[in-house]
Amino acid sequence: MPTTSPATFGLLGLLAVRSWTGYELTQQVRRSLRFVWSTSEGHLYREQRHLVALGWATVTDEPAGRRTRKRYAITDAGRRALTDWLGTRPEEPHVQIEGVLRAFLADQGSPQDLVAALQATSDSARAMRSDLYGFVEQYVADGGPLDMLERGVGGPPGQRLEYLDRPMYPERLHAVALTLDITTRLLDVINDFCDEAAREVQDWPSTTDPSLTPATRARLEAIRSRRPSIDEGTGTSRTPAKAGLS
Repeated sequence: MPTTSPATFGLLGLLAVRSWTGYELTQQVRRSLRFVWSTSEGHLYREQRHLVALGWATVTDEPAGRRTRKRYAITDAGRRALTDWLGTRPEEPHVQIEGVLRAFLADQGSPQDLVAALQATSDSARAMRSDLYGFVEQYVADGGPLDMLERGVGGPPGQRLEYLDRPMYPERLHAVALTLDITTRLLDVINDFCDEAAREVQDWPSTTDPSLTPATRARLEAIRSRRPSIDEGTGTSRTPAKAGLS
């Protein structure tokens, strides 16, 4: 398979729903994909060109006032590539939260720095969660996608009903709801943990004080108590892993 990334297929998946201009694609990524696969705007524009180079998308210039804009559409080869990718094993989960990275390096800074990082991370998680809950309210509102789905309306391209000035795709709502479920749960955990940790760190005398050892033992024992005795994926007993984070 050519050089690709999950972002490549994220964009390809959006094109499988409908054609988009380059600007519309980046806006839709901000609205949806950023909650499950974050990437920079510059990378998104590179991926759009990459899809065309791979033959998985076409691009045409269309009038936009006195200027033109590029519209991207998926090709048959692109649909096959997306189907093939969906049948492969995904990468291991990525935990890429800067506040957690700063917690890992906390002994090089001050308790105040760590508190600020944890609070900022909690604030961001709450803001993202608020956006997602706002989407849920739109989806279940009268005239929204769920209402369309239950009434059996919505239609193929060209007959799409709109809600809040956007064409709706109610037939995708089961997949969207599944994604909303896991992302809101994860953001709940991030928010709650960072709030709790920030309150704890406020009482630290420093980030290197030996008096923190009893609390450290209690935390590690609590973590160990949550570990399943049987690997739920294989049904076999789990063996200790080699120490790694330090």
